[in-house]
Amino acid sequence: MRPIYDHLILNNDFVNTQQFTSPQSPSIRRNIPDRDRYTHAVSLQHKLLDIWESDVRNKVARKAISLPTRDGTYLEFLSKKGYELITDSLENRRRNIQLLNVKQVVSEEGNLTKATVFIPKGSEKYFLDKVKEYAEKETKKGNPRNAPLINSIEDIKLALLESFWRPSEIRLIPQEIKTWCEVWVRIPEIITDNSSNFEIVNRQLDSFRELLNRNEIECKSNSILFPERAILLIRVNRVDLIELINQSDEIAEFRVAQEVATIWTGDSNVDQTDWVEDLKTRLSIEESNIKVCLLDSGVNNGHLLLRDILSDSDCLTVDPSWGTDDRSEIAPKGHGTLMAGLGGYGNLQKALEVKEAVHLTHKLCSVKILPNKGESPIEVWGDFTQQAAYRAEKVNPNHKILYCMAVTSADDVDVGRPSSWSGAMDQMCFGVQNQKRLMLISAGNYSDEGPMNFPECNKNKSVQNPAQSWNALTIGAYTEKVQVNDPRLSRFQRVAQPGEISPFTTTSAMWEKRSPIKPEVLMEGGNALIRDQVVEANEDLELLTTSKIFTFRQFDTISGTSAAAAQAAWLAAKIAYRYPDIWPESIRGLIVHSAAWTKEMKSQFHNIKSDLIRCCGYGVPDIQRALNSYENGFTFIAQESIQPFVKYKSECKTNDMHLYDLPWPTELLMSLANTPVKLKITLSYFVEPSPGEIGWNNKYRYQSHGLRFDIKRTGESPVEFQKRINRTARDSGEEFENTSDPFKWQIGPNSRNVGSIHSDTIETTAAEITDCNLIAVYPVTGWWKTRTHLKKINQRTRYSLLVSLETPNEEIPLYSTVKNMIGVPVEIKV
Repeated sequence: MRPIYDHLILNNDFVNTQQFTSPQSPSIRRNIPDRDRYTHAVSLQHKLLDIWESDVRNKVARKAISLPTRDGTYLEFLSKKGYELITDSLENRRRNIQLLNVKQVVSEEGNLTKATVFIPKGSEKYFLDKVKEYAEKETKKGNPRNAPLINSIEDIKLALLESFWRPSEIRLIPQEIKTWCEVWVRIPEIITDNSSNFEIVNRQLDSFRELLNRNEIECKSNSILFPERAILLIRVNRVDLIELINQSDEIAEFRVAQEVATIWTGDSNVDQTDWVEDLKTRLSIEESNIKVCLLDSGVNNGHLLLRDILSDSDCLTVDPSWGTDDRSEIAPKGHGTLMAGLGGYGNLQKALEVKEAVHLTHKLCSVKILPNKGESPIEVWGDFTQQAAYRAEKVNPNHKILYCMAVTSADDVDVGRPSSWSGAMDQMCFGVQNQKRLMLISAGNYSDEGPMNFPECNKNKSVQNPAQSWNALTIGAYTEKVQVNDPRLSRFQRVAQPGEISPFTTTSAMWEKRSPIKPEVLMEGGNALIRDQVVEANEDLELLTTSKIFTFRQFDTISGTSAAAAQAAWLAAKIAYRYPDIWPESIRGLIVHSAAWTKEMKSQFHNIKSDLIRCCGYGVPDIQRALNSYENGFTFIAQESIQPFVKYKSECKTNDMHLYDLPWPTELLMSLANTPVKLKITLSYFVEPSPGEIGWNNKYRYQSHGLRFDIKRTGESPVEFQKRINRTARDSGEEFENTSDPFKWQIGPNSRNVGSIHSDTIETTAAEITDCNLIAVYPVTGWWKTRTHLKKINQRTRYSLLVSLETPNEEIPLYSTVKNMIGVPVEIKV
């Protein structure tokens, strides 16, 4: 057995902070139609005058019969098909003119952009004045004043109910029958630790709830707060929604409430208590501060294999009337207890089969988030999940808790765009100050019945809500399972071959390219049988775990992305125990960093930058590589904080860049010449979310900030490297030619730079990598920089950078060489 070592955790001696300015000049070309200036101005003026006249008539008519009436007005601006709408310029914070939502309507003639804007009382002439300036005044360059904005506007209308809904959900607007819906309410910005702001928000929400009460609209007590938005759940029909628009100045969006979908498994006939007793004799449990918290249907912790790792005090619930046991009408066979077996033991079958001691280094916690009766409560699920986490932390204030959830919804994914639920997950992970959380979420299962066209059907089945979360680690499924012991099933084929994706997994192949890569990694999720295109489950192709009904049988089986997520949580706990000082960002990073595609996945999906990365993520984690470095391969871990942006006088700009000068085995690499090596870099950080249909590519971005990495190229001097990536490093007026990247990245920056974790690999020779010791981490824009009124411009944020170098020759002393450069003795782990 070859020696194993700890990863090399770098202190800040190896990083230098520099002032940073992006070398990329912002693009000024906008896809805006040409207009006949005066004709267009007259047309828009008439539209606006007609709108104000109509709006005044409506308000007067309502007041005449004593109906409550809003003060302001909602307008909808439309682009010309195939052209942009300059949405940034539709808002004026000083005059309280606010952009509420932005939507794209796809058509063969070209995409159409719609934007809904709130105009407060007293600002009705704002856009009329803009159009008048466009018609009568010119800029210093002789162009019409306000030309980009006015030319981009094709039409203006009074906003209707449909203006507040996503285009994909128009058909779901409730008609006569009342339905649970989300209402996204405009609120003042919430400044961290500013209690007065929270009091203002609470008063506003209380006032809005009074309005709902006057209209006899049922409202759940839960709410979710984001920057400038609060989400409430209301039970309404079409008439109610229209009345809310007529009465309230605070509506931003409506969405359909999310139904919960979970993944369940069949019964098992396995009942071998002697296996359990044997395992118990070989079991040792470490009293560590690591716990995996299962947010599920509850756990029956009386099971012999669970009672010592899940105490009664750690069995919790979000509703005391439900109890804490594994009981739910929508999951009659149980689910939380099935998850517990894998979350606690990892590969339970292996633990039962071996004769060696089994050492557990973490325990479990359970919070029940599913009711005993009914399909499930229609609830603001983001708030629900957050409350579950708060309960776990209250009971375990001194523990490092890793959250695992396999409760997902097929609704409200919308090509990977954030939802209220996924936004709440991102908010939960980002936390406040340094209180970050790691959430592992199952991708959701492929569930269509009938013939299966594998794997094309999986490509067309989206990862489920809330697994589009940027900060959570989303777990899909692959399989190695093909062995079936029943000879009667010999004529049945296996849906998947060993090493391929599991037939149960969902993917992000149909999502927009700018959406996060989901799932990020795959774990074992089982297989299925197929004959005449009919798919059948089989327990031999599922994973062994603990049974809910332990008085009748000790074991049951589970499959799909639920099983995969539970195993990933087990791995995360192993990493947290091995490295007690690393952050949640680093644990997520190590799982992704250790992952690789199987050769079967590469055969299934030939296009790395689209199908492979979108169906398989970064591949299957290697447990040993996640935990250990070896003599022929080391991993650096750097944990740092950075201030991405700064406000200098009136200018908001990028601020810091981190430049790493890594201890690099240059002489050893030179001596190795053409020996193959693999360099892998992973950058992991959490963003603060700002969900809502306001926009993705402008100042209303979902992410608070972005980070990127770059590496010094072969033959490039340190000065040339810094000048290439950082305009601040150049002399005044100096231009720098950016030549093409000589390295063949496995994924490439265009595909990897989405979401909030970026990982890529170079496979080359030792000679080509000898002087690549400089790595830069630098910021890209986000709403902290562009939405200055939220006062986050000077905020610092954390990240984890992982860098590994390895060669297949186990005799090459890469680790010892680097360790000696750092000046710390090499310690061999047993």
